[in-house]
Amino acid sequence: MISETDVMQIIVYSGNAKSLAMNAIKEAKNGDIAGAKKLLEESKKNQKIAHQHHTDILQNFANNPDEPANMFLTHAQDHMMAAITATDFAKEFIDLHEELQKMRILFQQNA
Repeated sequence: MISETDVMQIIVYSGNAKSLAMNAIKEAKNGDIAGAKKLLEESKKNQKIAHQHHTDILQNFANNPDEPANMFLTHAQDHMMAAITATDFAKEFIDLHEELQKMRILFQQNA
């Protein structure tokens, strides 16, 4: 049987991961690259926990092929995929803002 606790944990940790990723982008935009990278690492930790709960559910399905899926699980998976996407984009935005900072410094030095 699908554990509702596991499903809720996917939603909770995925939500945390997404929020942390979005805050990381804001920190990078505000110039705090180190703070942004720290938030991104926290996001990845939360994402990993959500993924482990998801894996537990998938193993349950593998062991019990007649187990029905439900909308609650689909909802949780949607949250997890959104968190993964946000985390991936956050890394790219942080890298971009870090390069912009370097360019601004060079520009100011050469002005």
